[in-house]
Amino acid sequence: MQSETVSAPWLLRVHWVELSTLLVCLALDLSELLAPALLGPITGDLLDFAGLLFTALYFKWFAAVSALELVPGLDAVPFFTLSWAAWYTHRRRSMRKSVERMLEEWL
Repeated sequence: MQSETVSAPWLLRVHWVELSTLLVCLALDLSELLAPALLGPITGDLLDFAGLLFTALYFKWFAAVSALELVPGLDAVPFFTLSWAAWYTHRRRSMRKSVERMLEEWL
């Protein structure tokens, strides 16, 4: 039997959940970079915990990447966006595998 690849351009589109979570992660990371007042001891930590809660709810175990946001001095690294990128990559790979599995069952 010969193996064929199926092109599915709809897999390249970004879903609303992916786009909205990316916008929240970008907002959390940019707020720490653009507003130095948010880097204070209390406000910065509250913002970090809010971001960790958000990533834990949406990204499950990918929130471990965002946990590095609590390390002092690493506020300049966009860990929330990096955790989104890891989650997005995993989500796309699993979606592609499930589509391939469904196509193999149909053939």
